[in-house]
Amino acid sequence: MSIQSWEEFRERSLWEYELKILPADLRLGHFVRQLSIPWEQTDFPLQGMVVDTFEKKRWLQAHCDWVVIDLDRSPNPYRPTIFARHGGDAPTNHAVDLLRRAGIDRNSLSAAVNTYHQLDLQAESLIHALSNDASIDFQSARTVVGEMAESLDENLAALVWLSRIKQRDRYTAQHCINVAILSMGLAASLGWGKREMEMAGLAGLLHDLGKMRIDMNILNKKGRLTPEEFEQVKRHSEFGYEMLKTESAVPGEVAQAVLSHHERPDGSGYPQALTGDQILPLARVISIIDAYDAITSHRVYDPARSHHQALGILWKNRDTQFDRKYVECLTSLMGWVTPGTLVRLSNESLAVVMESPSVRGFLPLVRIVEHDDEGPRLGAELDLAGQRAAGVSNPLRISEVLPDSHDGIDMRELTAQLTLHL
Repeated sequence: MSIQSWEEFRERSLWEYELKILPADLRLGHFVRQLSIPWEQTDFPLQGMVVDTFEKKRWLQAHCDWVVIDLDRSPNPYRPTIFARHGGDAPTNHAVDLLRRAGIDRNSLSAAVNTYHQLDLQAESLIHALSNDASIDFQSARTVVGEMAESLDENLAALVWLSRIKQRDRYTAQHCINVAILSMGLAASLGWGKREMEMAGLAGLLHDLGKMRIDMNILNKKGRLTPEEFEQVKRHSEFGYEMLKTESAVPGEVAQAVLSHHERPDGSGYPQALTGDQILPLARVISIIDAYDAITSHRVYDPARSHHQALGILWKNRDTQFDRKYVECLTSLMGWVTPGTLVRLSNESLAVVMESPSVRGFLPLVRIVEHDDEGPRLGAELDLAGQRAAGVSNPLRISEVLPDSHDGIDMRELTAQLTLHL
């Protein structure tokens, strides 16, 4: 998606500007569009209003538990700390802030590479066992996911980087790995405890294994599926549930999440057409991450789209296909760009994002991607925000957010380069 102008990008990216904050963090000049109490209980206009007096600010602080501000409509662009715990009862500096602030260093990346490798072994082992009707070791999978939950705070940014590795011939295994990683990140940003994070990771790793019971000719079909073929594919969630429901190493809520990860809040999902709160929170998490990773991956019937486009699709389908609160939390967690996102700069150079704190806005720290006879390699580091602050004439900016693996760029190779040279 090319960006014709900075204003056009702002118009398309409203989710980056809508923040749920504590009233104590309000500043004069913030535009408030939502309150923890009904607007009818106030004297303010229903369409929202600018906090332009201390009286308005004090009233909101006295009567509201939280407010939602829209920075795109705020004369004051100051970005406060968001909070995303379910219930909205406390601020958090947990995974949301960690990912947005964290950079990539050798230790975190090396640890994340080891974790990713262990997840990869588990995913391949599960797929192989199911494909050959062999015994399945679910306990080992749970152990690996539990270890990942313990170190998520330190390694989340690096693990998100690794989730950008996309190989067309290994879609099923990598999709399960990526859904495990990102589901744990979303669970953490929702304020869930370590056990719930572990359950999210395990459900993510196992959510699509029922597809091993589907005819591979249907799964690999390049054209549109017939109604009969689609009905077969839809059965994968039930097949997965049947495999898991009696396994002692797989908690019941994980098996239920596998069954329900294609249910939708509006009741149009499958296999039970559940609605709203009938869908377990864990299943709602997996549903969102499953869609996000699928959208950003190359599939036989659909080319990969960018991180930015994927968030836009999720945002557009809040309340219908996906849980509104969880989508908003994911967009706050991931931001406009995450570590590992490929971008095109305004001088046509390609770059990969290294870190993107919220205070930088749309001006992250990047590394230029150069090409030589041996393929893509990481070049110089470039601080886009620093260029602006230093008053550089014609400072570079991001003009396009690109799909993973664009232009043949292999994140495995870039990861190896980082591990060696950071």
